[in-house]
Amino acid sequence: MVWGSTNCNDNGAAFLEILNSTNLGILNQGNVHTFCTASRLEVIVITLGCFGLLESFKNWEMSCEPSLSDHRHILFNLEGSVLIRLIRNPGGTNWDSFREGLKGRLEQGPEMNMINEAGLGLSVHFVQQVVISAYEDSCPLQPVNTGKFSLKQTPNLESLRRAVRWVFNKSWRERTP
Repeated sequence: MVWGSTNCNDNGAAFLEILNSTNLGILNQGNVHTFCTASRLEVIVITLGCFGLLESFKNWEMSCEPSLSDHRHILFNLEGSVLIRLIRNPGGTNWDSFREGLKGRLEQGPEMNMINEAGLGLSVHFVQQVVISAYEDSCPLQPVNTGKFSLKQTPNLESLRRAVRWVFNKSWRERTP
């Protein structure tokens, strides 16, 4: 899956040839300017997405927020299920529960016959499964914590955004770069 943008103002034929040979479609809607300077406004950025997911893209638009660049931010929603990464944190394991679960499972297990190689292999496999299941019970899966605060929640960032917005609006009104 490839998401991104490409500048296609100079070599349009080559771009279309590449686009036709891949599984990508254009997500841009309308002819909203993606490149803005004091002297020119152009649509030169094309957003691409996989054909299989084109119906999942909703509300593609150009942001009016200043980007501190001559290119504007592209916003869209991707509808559908979101994969959540789950992990086990060994530091959060309840070791008392692990010991009790391990002891109970080993006591309830079959009698192990380790006289021959086959019996030894079955015994090793049983003990391995008991240890894994006791660990999984005492250390449950948890979603990965990606961070305590999002960028929008920090007061310092909000004040900086307001200041940049003020400078951007002043520059836009006065037509200065």
